[in-house]
Amino acid sequence: MTRMTRWRWTVVLVLLLAEGQSAPAQGTQYIAMIPVFHDRQWRGGLEGPLHLHRQRFVMAVFRNAVAVYSEAEYVNNGTLPIEQELALPSTGHDENGDLPGGRISNGLLDVQMWIQDRRVEPQFVNDGIQDWVAIRARFEPGEERKVNALFWVQTSYANVDSIPGLDSVAIPDGDRGFLVDVWHAAPWNGSVGSLRADAILEDGLRDHDPSFRAEPDTYETQDSVLVWRFYDLEPSQGDNIEVKYSSVGRSEGSPNTMASLSAMMIETVYGTLREYLFEQSGE
Repeated sequence: MTRMTRWRWTVVLVLLLAEGQSAPAQGTQYIAMIPVFHDRQWRGGLEGPLHLHRQRFVMAVFRNAVAVYSEAEYVNNGTLPIEQELALPSTGHDENGDLPGGRISNGLLDVQMWIQDRRVEPQFVNDGIQDWVAIRARFEPGEERKVNALFWVQTSYANVDSIPGLDSVAIPDGDRGFLVDVWHAAPWNGSVGSLRADAILEDGLRDHDPSFRAEPDTYETQDSVLVWRFYDLEPSQGDNIEVKYSSVGRSEGSPNTMASLSAMMIETVYGTLREYLFEQSGE
């Protein structure tokens, strides 16, 4: 067996061992996590003056990845101007926040951000064991501003950042899943005015497939799109959206690598998500 063949089988074995949720309890478990914007400095206590008026997610779900368009509108309910950091947690983020025992985010990829439709370069911040992608925005009293982000996550239950060389290795089939972390919107001022999440199923995925599970089951279905809607929401962990499925039998095209997924997201899918949101803007 050649060295390259041994390497490929090693990567395949690592990914297969990471699949599913029956992993040993003592091992760290990873999941693709789709976050709301956080106040990275918030450590509990009183809420600040910034209110999350509206949050919208549009997600294109593929057999090995999810591309995400996130749009949030904030209002300064205070009487003074504020300069606010808005941050997306990436690798190292625990679904339980500061409490131990939760699954860990396997990271955000190819992140792009906007403030009021103006493209801005985000900062990449390492804070202890967590990585963040952050921007800063100024809000006058009573002012409403919109922030947007595009990114993608890989949906195998593996910490692929720990596997060198995976960019060029075909990703094997297996169990897949992702979590939309609604709960961490709770620290913003008051309840969340509205939150909507659209999951567009691609690669032949269907919500009636035997392996497909989506919670909470309050979503609406139209063709291959699942839509969750929340109003006047006081977020809790029970509001988090989790989708599980299998990529087995979805590999009619070329095998995915991390490099090919990245190229597809940036060159094609990001634009498609923005077009979808524009078409749905009247809803």
